[in-house]
Amino acid sequence: MVAFSVAAAQTPKGTPAAPPPSQYLNNQNGHSSQILQTHEISPSLQKGLPADKQLTKRSKGLPTPQDVLNQRQILEPGATCPSINWFASKPVKLMPYLDGAFLFGNTCVEPNALIKEDPLSTGAQKLKTALSDYGLTYLLQYGFNFSDVSGSTLPGTKRSMTSHNGILLANWDIFRNKKTGSGLFLAVEVDFGDGFGYNEDEQSIQNSIGSLTSPFGGYKGPKGHLGDLSLAYTCCDGKLLIMGGMIDTTNYLDHNTYANTNNNNLVNSAFVNNIALPLTYASLGGLVAWQPNNNFYMMLSSASNYSPVNHNPFKYLHISDWSTVLEVGFVVDDVCGLGQGVYRFQPFFVTTDGQNGGGIAMNFQQALGKNTNLGWFMRAGWADNTAAKVNGVQASATTGIAWLSPFCGKGAANSGYLGLGLIWAKAPDSGANVNKNEYGVELTYVYQLTPTMTIQPDIQIIKDPINGKKNETNVVFQIQNVWTF
Repeated sequence: MVAFSVAAAQTPKGTPAAPPPSQYLNNQNGHSSQILQTHEISPSLQKGLPADKQLTKRSKGLPTPQDVLNQRQILEPGATCPSINWFASKPVKLMPYLDGAFLFGNTCVEPNALIKEDPLSTGAQKLKTALSDYGLTYLLQYGFNFSDVSGSTLPGTKRSMTSHNGILLANWDIFRNKKTGSGLFLAVEVDFGDGFGYNEDEQSIQNSIGSLTSPFGGYKGPKGHLGDLSLAYTCCDGKLLIMGGMIDTTNYLDHNTYANTNNNNLVNSAFVNNIALPLTYASLGGLVAWQPNNNFYMMLSSASNYSPVNHNPFKYLHISDWSTVLEVGFVVDDVCGLGQGVYRFQPFFVTTDGQNGGGIAMNFQQALGKNTNLGWFMRAGWADNTAAKVNGVQASATTGIAWLSPFCGKGAANSGYLGLGLIWAKAPDSGANVNKNEYGVELTYVYQLTPTMTIQPDIQIIKDPINGKKNETNVVFQIQNVWTF
């Protein structure tokens, strides 16, 4: 959502025109933008954020709509020559796909929730608005998860688990050129949480059934730690971004609007990212992103492997353990009359224990109609024996369909979600593996209860877990609620 100005009504000749009224704009998960109707606007939004100061939430995996980009006001009133704005309230300029991948808005209140207003949503929005005035924008998610396994579990493991987990992703604009929109910002990620009555670093549903994939994709425990601390500079009219530092490359690469995060999406880790890709976390490295036009972009990340959290990353900076991933993306406005599609190809090169290897991956998303939020997604990847050592995955493939904002004709919330996905995964050939191939299916539904809180029941079936039991089928039921600020 973003502030959107409509044309003022005509006034009699000689009478000064009244300023156009400001209205809230809903980006509908990035697929289009539309002015929110009065009955859709939450009182928490009205009390926490004036419409003329609003910047929409970005949607990862899709180009940011043009009317949202138009609100950036690159040339501010009175800025007749280049000048620096420190800790600017306006975001830096980036091309549409890069804008969605790297930036956040200043809005956390969603429209059309069951409960239209609550003090927590109002307070969270007021805080988010105040911080954005000083260039700090962020996405904070925190929630609780209950998981239970039906079927046999491995000895010494838990069948039922309850945990709390959170993630903070933030950008702090250090400076911005008022005329060109180029600038420098600091990117930060903090992860925190743990299990209730158990150490989340030692026990998980994945360990209980011996699966290659994680049915609870949000596992980040057991204590708070930095996943990303890097500087990014944008230039060349928003076409180029250069980033360096301690980087979580999953924040920027391998996005997919239909399956991208364990919060309010399909939960299994295989749907969050391609598990065959050597995407690094909390590791020193660099990233370059380039988008010369609206229909093509490239990103290149290169970082060290095996950096443990809460440790000095310089101690684990070895050229003999390094991963480089190239992502080439094509944004097609209309594919055979179905609507927009984004098609990504991801070759990668890995050095581990001094040996070189590599592989190839792909990530597709396609709308299934111009007037619907129904879409199809697919990820697939293969790694040679050397590259497979990084994640312990030789090959993987996921596909499925997702309905964003289900029942949107009745005024659904943006965080609403209905998804069905299929999984296949294969570990490197090893005598220690019980099963050669692992299969899974997941069905999930997300309902917006308050303007900032969702509830999500989820069911997964995991067949032949790689390190589980022979010919075993496990059913995993989960329910989680997530606050998004």
